[in-house]
Amino acid sequence: IDSLYSSGVSALKVNLGNGLKVRIEHTSVNPNKAIHVGHARNMILGDALARILKATGYKVDILNYIDDTGVQVADVILGFKYLGYVVENDQLPFDQYCGDVVYVKANEAIENNPELQEKRKDILRKIEECDPEISRFAREISDKVLRRQLLTAWRLGVEYDYLVWESDIIRSKLKDMGMKYLSKSEYVKIPEEGKYRGCVVVEVSKIDEFKGESDEVLVRSDGTLTYLCKDIFFAMWKLGLLNVKLKFIKYINQLSGKTLYSTDMKNGVEMDIGGCDYSINVIGSEQRRPQSILKYVLSSIFGRSVYDRYIHYAYEAVVLSKETVEKYLGLEATKRIQRMSGRKGIFINVDPFLDMLKNETYKLVKSSNPDIDDEVAMDIAEKIAISALRYSLLSVDRDKIVVFDINKMLDIRGESGAYILYSYARAMSILRKASSSGNPPLNVNLMNEHDINLIDQLLKFRYTLYLSAKNLEPKILCKYLYDLAKIFNDFYEKNPVIKAEEPVRNNRLLLVQAFIDVMKYGAELLGLKLVERM
Repeated sequence: IDSLYSSGVSALKVNLGNGLKVRIEHTSVNPNKAIHVGHARNMILGDALARILKATGYKVDILNYIDDTGVQVADVILGFKYLGYVVENDQLPFDQYCGDVVYVKANEAIENNPELQEKRKDILRKIEECDPEISRFAREISDKVLRRQLLTAWRLGVEYDYLVWESDIIRSKLKDMGMKYLSKSEYVKIPEEGKYRGCVVVEVSKIDEFKGESDEVLVRSDGTLTYLCKDIFFAMWKLGLLNVKLKFIKYINQLSGKTLYSTDMKNGVEMDIGGCDYSINVIGSEQRRPQSILKYVLSSIFGRSVYDRYIHYAYEAVVLSKETVEKYLGLEATKRIQRMSGRKGIFINVDPFLDMLKNETYKLVKSSNPDIDDEVAMDIAEKIAISALRYSLLSVDRDKIVVFDINKMLDIRGESGAYILYSYARAMSILRKASSSGNPPLNVNLMNEHDINLIDQLLKFRYTLYLSAKNLEPKILCKYLYDLAKIFNDFYEKNPVIKAEEPVRNNRLLLVQAFIDVMKYGAELLGLKLVERM
């Protein structure tokens, strides 16, 4: 604790990685829609993991993969080209307009219309074959959606190093180089008869884990690539197993000032961003089978070590509580929980949700602080809303479904981001009133049971950070901060601080300052935005 006073945050750091390079791919939302709270779990898990690994001695870069050649983009293009939807729209932000209106309506139209289904296939083929008109239009629409998605990410405190577009992967030498390596896998073959005749497939049944299961197609008989095949090629590139350099441009400067680079095979210049020691891929648990097949194919070509270097960082879905569906979506809910569906329009987009949460919180802040400036109150409300969302998505085990319940998020009495912010604001209030943070060193002989409980929890921070990084689990740090907040509140309620007699007063002010320092650093690693008043 004394070293915290003399050395600051550096006293809290841990060196676990020793400079090993980790590449994290997260978010990767199709560029046809706004980011909803289900996507946010992926994004926030990846972001918190990156922060924790950077703080424990790893070199980290972050990728966002943009699938601009898939069915969901094709559906939006069909809506604009054949269903009369106009690109210019002043009613909704463009990402919400594409996802909430054009995509949903296009799906309804396509469902029972064979002619439109053929048009969708034609659009997909033209995108993949780099048709001058359709592929250009698809890229323009995707880019416009992506720029809106980035605003949402930045609002949540999430930034990236590189955007990698699937259309650029197709235009690069990645496919040709990847195909050469695929032919070396003991699991890959081209059947000469049967339903997969002329396709490139993985003989899944050769893998012990999938005995008796049917083959998995990589390349269709018409030469088009499946999602799994593209993922395998991209995984090779991420790990540095292919000698292929992609071309990048400086895409945009992010809120922190950091440059975001984007692939652009037409206008970019070759960049060698190198391989990595570990590739961590934040992908939903429903993709566990294809991700496992991918790992087996890679290890059959490049050796067993690659199997361990490619990590599928799986997580379960976000579902909506009955109360949330009825109160905030205005829909009748027949079940206790409701799964989200983009095609059916059952989802909660992050930006409108944060706006609603901020407005509700603003009222609470103003009622507690009637004299506070409106702009300051709105800033506090925004930070509480963001922290409430981030904590709710990080504090649940990854193998458990998150039941999204808006009412519980803002509960300052239960386990929530709001509770953590409340304890920090309370500590800041103590120091403001005391006009001092104490003079070191601490005197252990002056401590009672509640002082000792607090200092004991503070001393566990570095080991908790180590465990969180070692196990790749931000939830461990979440639980620690919640417990720290509880112990601090107990310390505050049982102990006088400002009114204590010296030298006990000085000692307790030092403990309050230590709590503030540890909480501030821990919250930063989880992306929680602390406030000094609530």
